[in-house]
Amino acid sequence: MLSFVFDRLYVLRNQLVHGGSTWNSGINRTQVRDGAAILGFLMPVFTDLMMDNPDKDWGKPFYPVIP
Repeated sequence: MLSFVFDRLYVLRNQLVHGGSTWNSGINRTQVRDGAAILGFLMPVFTDLMMDNPDKDWGKPFYPVIP
């Protein structure tokens, strides 16, 4: 189920980043609100999970901090 949700979020992300949805247009606004709500719920869960399990290998960060 999560795989399907993330596939749909990825499509929405591509539409936003690559111009399929434009500023102040009515296109995809409902999907953008729904996607933001889903991520707003899931991101704290993922962060808590990772913070509670620091000994696990979560892989390399895609965007490491640059001092």
